[in-house]
Amino acid sequence: MIRNEQASRSNDVGERRLRPVPARPREHQEPRAIVIRQGSGWQSLAVFLLCLLLLTVVLLGHQAVKRLESQNQERAAAMARATRKIQQLEASLGFDSARRQLLLGMRNQILKTNPRVSLADAYRYAELALEASEKYPAVDPLLLLAIGIVESGFNPQAKSPADARGLYQIWPSTGRILVRALGWDYDDATLYDPEINTQAAAFYLDVLFATYDDPQLVLAEYNGGPLNAGYFRASVRALAPETRRYVPRVLELYGRLKEEFESGIDVRAEPSHRDAGRQGKKLGSSTGAGNGKAAGPSG
Repeated sequence: MIRNEQASRSNDVGERRLRPVPARPREHQEPRAIVIRQGSGWQSLAVFLLCLLLLTVVLLGHQAVKRLESQNQERAAAMARATRKIQQLEASLGFDSARRQLLLGMRNQILKTNPRVSLADAYRYAELALEASEKYPAVDPLLLLAIGIVESGFNPQAKSPADARGLYQIWPSTGRILVRALGWDYDDATLYDPEINTQAAAFYLDVLFATYDDPQLVLAEYNGGPLNAGYFRASVRALAPETRRYVPRVLELYGRLKEEFESGIDVRAEPSHRDAGRQGKKLGSSTGAGNGKAAGPSG
């Protein structure tokens, strides 16, 4: 029976018609538009201006740094220049001070050698010797001082029996060559001019120092000519007695002057030399070599 019921139910289901499902009307949908919102124009402008401002700040900072570096370099250069000027000034002051000490010391030696010379003339003779030695660096001013003391006693009008003339006792034959080489005209009175005589003596000594390495030979030729220098070198009896005495005398005096000047000297003038009208002072000049020497440089 059960089977029959199931079969009958199956037949009933099969006989039933499927009812169509009514279609549901679709709602009308409006088209959707995708809207991309954009920022307003002032925001973009603000960002642009901000970037421009930052760029300007960077550029200004860079320029400021460059200016600072340039100023620092200028300051450093100015400091270096100032330092150099100070050093040059100090060196100049030191040189001028040393030069003045030397000049005053030479003046005092001349005053001691020749008490008849005035203070002004002694200073002038010392200044001429120092200037000549600066022009001819091979010639030590103290050596020139020693030669002047030995040769003439710093008497500008000195004249030896051998006709050597002036402060440094130069023979006319030699003096004519030296004076013309220095650009001056020569006459009989030329060698009595202290400036010309000093310049000629320094020039001659400079030439001799370029010829000889030995100061003894320089002095031997200065005193007695090239032949005498050869005799001195060979130590022969033909050497003039005057030159035999002259060379060691000048060198001894030169060595003593160097020791005195290196150890420090009193640059104050003697009291008797401070008064131009002191007793014993004579106007004009005396003739004759201050020390009785007869020889001078030869040509």
